[in-house]
Amino acid sequence: MNPAWQLKKLRDFCKAKGIHVTAYSPLGAARTKWGDDRVLGSDIIEEIAQAKGKSTAQISLRWVYEQGVSIVTKSYNKERMRQNLDIFDFCLTEEELEKMSHLPQRKGVTFASILGPHDIVLEVDEEL
Repeated sequence: MNPAWQLKKLRDFCKAKGIHVTAYSPLGAARTKWGDDRVLGSDIIEEIAQAKGKSTAQISLRWVYEQGVSIVTKSYNKERMRQNLDIFDFCLTEEELEKMSHLPQRKGVTFASILGPHDIVLEVDEEL
């Protein structure tokens, strides 16, 4: 789960059933061969980050936190680890949350990461 794959229906279902949701790798995996930059490269998230003096990662993690979801991030970089924890001194405004709610939603796996440089993308619908 992340701002580019918000899973609203799934979160509503889990909430109704008393199931707690945890977001694993909520920043995507832009620095790996399996990921992309839909989260950290979002112009909307970047605009909010600049206005708040935060990083796009911090805005994204704060968004997940404000959804009442646990966060599991992974980094070997000590500075990024510190930044990932520095999300509790600000809140997102209703306007910012509204902007983020309109981000394009798509979970995708590029086959280029598996098969080589092809333009095939597997899209998964959020339907339960």
